[in-house]
Amino acid sequence: MTKEGANARQVTSSERRPALFKKVSEVCALCAVEMGIIVLSPRGKPFYFGHSPVDAAYIDAIQQAQTDRDQILEEMNKQYADVLKQLKVGMKGAKELDDIKPLRFENLSFSEYVAVDEWLEDVEKAVGKRRMELLALEASSSTPCPRAIDASVGSGTDDGCGDPGKAEAGKV
Repeated sequence: MTKEGANARQVTSSERRPALFKKVSEVCALCAVEMGIIVLSPRGKPFYFGHSPVDAAYIDAIQQAQTDRDQILEEMNKQYADVLKQLKVGMKGAKELDDIKPLRFENLSFSEYVAVDEWLEDVEKAVGKRRMELLALEASSSTPCPRAIDASVGSGTDDGCGDPGKAEAGKV
């Protein structure tokens, strides 16, 4: 909060307070009711207008509520700054991912192509092993077969649940 902004809010509050109190007085007169209003300035100073005396405890409670609100606002601003920082870090990471160039197979030598092929075979074996672990876990539990396992089995209509042999037969 800038000093100019705080000063502008204080001036506006000082200018509008008498008009607000006048409206309260008019409502009291027109409706034949007794009422009171407590207004806190931007700096936290209470101003009271009303027909019945106000207990100091009410004003203290209002000032405490203002203090609590300010503390909550300060905490929320800290959380916002933390989230913003995390977002910036995430965006930097995304930018780094954008900088990664896709592998162009037509530019590979034969030995590089063989290395990529071996790596892909290792990945396929690891995925198959994990799929079988998940299927075994599924067979031993009472939960329904997840869609992810359905898709990994590769059969269009048979989900392979309940029969790991059928799931293995559907392996691509």
